[in-house]
Amino acid sequence: MLLSMDLSEFHSWSLEDRAAAVRKRGTFLGTAAQDGYTHALYHLDGFFCELWYCPVSSEIKLALGFTDSRMLEPYLKDIELPYF
Repeated sequence: MLLSMDLSEFHSWSLEDRAAAVRKRGTFLGTAAQDGYTHALYHLDGFFCELWYCPVSSEIKLALGFTDSRMLEPYLKDIELPYF
């Protein structure tokens, strides 16, 4: 696996490879529930990524990378940033 990647490269990988990269190298930030899925938010190599987990099938159905901060809204109420 590469040391660093960009968003377009990330999306060129298979679902399994994207999910593995996120779990191995991503920084977990929080979860949200929507449309029957649990979404886990990670930060990875300069972008964010959601892993969509289906509780019925116990499978990851989507690994979506993004940089648009509006997509962070479902997570903001539960994320606590440290004060310095």
